[in-house]
Amino acid sequence: MTPIIREVSSPSEAELNEYAKILAESFDYNLFGAGLGNDKSLQEPFILAHLNAALVSGEGQVHVAELPGVGVAGVAVWFGPGYKFLDSKAQRNAGWDEIMSRLEPQYQDWWETFLATYDELVEKSLGSGVKLGAYHLQLIGVAPKHQKKGVAGALTRYAEAKAHAVHVRSVLETVGAVNVSIYKALGYGVAGSGPIKSPPPYEGNFEMFVFSKRTDNESYVA
Repeated sequence: MTPIIREVSSPSEAELNEYAKILAESFDYNLFGAGLGNDKSLQEPFILAHLNAALVSGEGQVHVAELPGVGVAGVAVWFGPGYKFLDSKAQRNAGWDEIMSRLEPQYQDWWETFLATYDELVEKSLGSGVKLGAYHLQLIGVAPKHQKKGVAGALTRYAEAKAHAVHVRSVLETVGAVNVSIYKALGYGVAGSGPIKSPPPYEGNFEMFVFSKRTDNESYVA
């Protein structure tokens, strides 16, 4: 089955909840779980904060992949040129600040440190301002029973075509060897990597990888 990709601009509350559930399931309800105090009840609200941030005044984009006879099987959140996740008060007010208020102070402090370190790593890896001028993948997930059917690839190619049309790169960040291999298979190259302090109570660091694809080149082929 070939996925049908479309951008959604004014989804209903029920549709947003469906997208959040698909994304949560794709991460086994463990997206940044340690940073949320391993509270699985925060997973869907946390993801909703990403979806709603992208929909604020057109600052981002939400793309869905539909399979015939199935419906929505995958969801991606992107930010196009000129915007980044959480770079406006309106985005933070769309759910992020409320999530942070529900966390213990040690996790609030970790998120503040994480976001600053993350931004520094991305700027160092890509070059100053490159991410802000690119199409940036913030979040992507496919329902577990529909994985390995080309849904994630179709979602990325849809956004890459948008990036190519305006002559900008496509960029993203990820962690974990499995994800690194997936994005390499999708044609992304590692622009850099660096250590990120683990959330409490864990000691040490984890490695974050920054990826880029030259969708700004005329030679780009989806």
